[in-house]
Amino acid sequence: MSTQVRAAGESDIEPICALLHEKMNNRIPVSRWRNLMSYKWFDGQSDYGRVVESEGRILGFCGMVYANRLVGNAAKGLRQERIVSMSSWYLDKSLRGKGFGREMLLSAIEDRSLTYATLTNSKKPLGIVEGLGFRVLEDHRYIWRKTDSEDPAISVINDVEVIRARVEPHQFQLLDDMSEMPVAPMLLEYDGRKALLVFSVKTKGADVTWFDLLHASDLDLFVECAQVLTNCLLPDSPSVLAADGRFVRQAPAGVTVERLPVARYFVSDRVEPWELDNLYSELQLLDLKLD
Repeated sequence: MSTQVRAAGESDIEPICALLHEKMNNRIPVSRWRNLMSYKWFDGQSDYGRVVESEGRILGFCGMVYANRLVGNAAKGLRQERIVSMSSWYLDKSLRGKGFGREMLLSAIEDRSLTYATLTNSKKPLGIVEGLGFRVLEDHRYIWRKTDSEDPAISVINDVEVIRARVEPHQFQLLDDMSEMPVAPMLLEYDGRKALLVFSVKTKGADVTWFDLLHASDLDLFVECAQVLTNCLLPDSPSVLAADGRFVRQAPAGVTVERLPVARYFVSDRVEPWELDNLYSELQLLDLKLD
């Protein structure tokens, strides 16, 4: 049997989407799987990831969602890095245990001038990614709940046009790129400082509404105001505000620490964990929850 790992091209889109729908998750329609290959924020990719092709059939896929991102911070300087969000790893059962899964992922991360991150909630590929040199990006998060505390006055703006008029020019692109994504951008202003925040707002578990932080342009300001934001944003029904641990340099008193169900991983010679957020990924393209 002739089997090879190769880059995924345009002619592979429909076979990939059929494979993912039929074998990986049939609750996600083919039309939504196509989003992994049709996003508008990056037009320079030469591939959509890696496939395993056997006797002319696509039987494996590792998606790669590319984005050019400004990382760092405004105080110390921003720089552009190419970030690849790894997505939707699947290998047909007939090919498992033969090294093709490892070969597919190894091929995907061969360009070490790029940064690769995975936000997957599946434990299945963890042995492979650890063996290939992926490091833990995150293994815990912080949880805030509403309190009756007296809060200082903050301003939270959720009108995108008003936000656009008040943020820095380099942040326009992020707002444009996320304009049709299932996210909630907000501008936090407090004590002469401001931070562009992006949340995912989803119902999880026992009907609890989660405000998951995906991006903050000023992480320190977010943490300083997190409890006030919680009291301001969250409904009275069961709800929490959550942020991955790498976004919180010093945890404030009273915040809950929770282990993630599955650690997130990354490979990079250039980018620190706190510089990687949870945008420009399968989370938005497939409208998934951040576990």
